[in-house]
Amino acid sequence: MKKQIKSVLILSCLAIVGIACSSEDTIEDNILDPTIAIEVKKKEFVTNYTNIVFASYADALNKLNELKTAVDTFVATPNENTFQTAKDTWLASREPYGQTEAYRFYDGPIDGGEGEPEGYINAWPLDEALIDYVTTGTGGQDLSDDRQNIINNKEKYPSLTKETLKELSGYDSNESNVTVGFHAIEFLLWGQDNTQPSEKMAGQRALTDFTTATNAVRRGEYLVAVTALLVDDVKSVVDQWKPGASYSSSFLAMSSDDAITKILTGAAKLSKGELAGERMAVAVENQNQEDEHSCFSDNTHRDVYLNAKSIDNIIHGSYKNTDGSIVSGTSLLDILALVNNDEATALTATASEVMNKVTVIFTIGYFDNQLMDETLDNFNNPIMSAVLTLRKQGDELAQAGKSITGNTIDPSV
Repeated sequence: MKKQIKSVLILSCLAIVGIACSSEDTIEDNILDPTIAIEVKKKEFVTNYTNIVFASYADALNKLNELKTAVDTFVATPNENTFQTAKDTWLASREPYGQTEAYRFYDGPIDGGEGEPEGYINAWPLDEALIDYVTTGTGGQDLSDDRQNIINNKEKYPSLTKETLKELSGYDSNESNVTVGFHAIEFLLWGQDNTQPSEKMAGQRALTDFTTATNAVRRGEYLVAVTALLVDDVKSVVDQWKPGASYSSSFLAMSSDDAITKILTGAAKLSKGELAGERMAVAVENQNQEDEHSCFSDNTHRDVYLNAKSIDNIIHGSYKNTDGSIVSGTSLLDILALVNNDEATALTATASEVMNKVTVIFTIGYFDNQLMDETLDNFNNPIMSAVLTLRKQGDELAQAGKSITGNTIDPSV
């Protein structure tokens, strides 16, 4: 009996050892299996992306809360110091928000479905004649329309509330009928930029527009309401990207390939179609400073850099918070190097070239002044040189998406 028990114990031990060895072999095989390694990296990339998205939108919201405080203070006590602080805070709020623009174009919380907030946040170009007085002969609004010049039309709009302004934005399906968002606030703070591009000056709205001028009080009421609305709209996006929130959770739950297709759709479309096309080449083609993104404050040179940076953050898997801390992890380049190292090398070089070129635009400053010296067919000057490389980057991002997921991405908008 003892011999039989001993034999059983020996066989059991051998079986356990065999299972252990088999398990170790499986783990080692999994580690060495490139397909499994790629899948792990894909998941890491998607998770890192959601962390970066939330961090950048949260930074934008924090800065907009600071803007709301500055605007409320200015309207309550309008003087040159509070006026300048409100302008400076608007510029500061553009820094993190500009780095969120690559999170668009794939029906996410920012621009997916009816009532999308993006049109209320960053819509441009706007026809400022709808909001307030403009220089004679400027603005495209039909003055026979009794809805014109909201601030001065007390009978039609006795109360300037968030709800009223939001309802008016985009009326008659006219995209230039923008009454809310960053650029409505920008216009109210700076006024029209009627100087020649060679003068290198932003809008010069007088402080008296908020103190002694006609409808000064209503102008302040409009500014307060539109700033509060912007905070609300950006907060609605932040809330959907919070860890554990409905959209954030569903994004992480979808297949890695589907999530990556969305991520690279946003990055590719911003690079080639939107930034290189609508925001840069169109302005050069029309030779019109009204076509620049932030035409009242002359901050477009900075917008261009920040929008390009939003793409670069995805490519390199890293975002620098406004407090100086870093959110980082697996990058697009990490995955692409495993799938197609040649494409990863090419995209690395192109991304570096893009950032170098938009840095030149930012360093020179005054985008309206720069565009007057450029033409669409000359790629040797700063703007069109950057346009050419941004287009190339958009195509390479689309190709990266196909190589990684097998899905086709159209980088145009």
